[in-house]
Amino acid sequence: MKRQWLFILLLMASAALLRLQIYTEQNREGESAASGQLTTLDPEAIRNIRIQRSSDTLIFSRQGETWLMTQPETSPAKPERMTELRALAILDVLGSYDANALDLSTKGLTPPQLSVWLNETRIDFGILNPANQRRYVLVGDRLHLIADNIYPILSAPARAFIQAGQTTTNNQGQ
Repeated sequence: MKRQWLFILLLMASAALLRLQIYTEQNREGESAASGQLTTLDPEAIRNIRIQRSSDTLIFSRQGETWLMTQPETSPAKPERMTELRALAILDVLGSYDANALDLSTKGLTPPQLSVWLNETRIDFGILNPANQRRYVLVGDRLHLIADNIYPILSAPARAFIQAGQTTTNNQGQ
């Protein structure tokens, strides 16, 4: 019986040392505690949004209480889509790293998969982390991990952002 207790204590000590090693390695890589929001922007203060994708660019501007898509078409934008885009500013960060210490090409950020500007704040989107299915995003010199629920919205066709039944003006080639 004494040997079993000794064995259990040895296993517990090994597990504690392993956890300490993992914690030390994460801190050495520059990971901070998962806390905070993606940007310091107030969603209500956002007046301009641009989504740059490999195939096109979408541009939105706020005029009073309404949003207007100005590129690739001119049309009133869906209010719920604009709320989702503005909420990007305050998404919860699930992990954060010093981007200067990392190879951003391994995160799909050179070049980025797509980029979003909220007013003047640029957010570059990379690939999914294969280990936890979180999306790499670059804001300034910080690489963040976020839940991947906004990327499908950002990847939607331009028509998905336009209010149904609205007339549009095509701005391609202007």
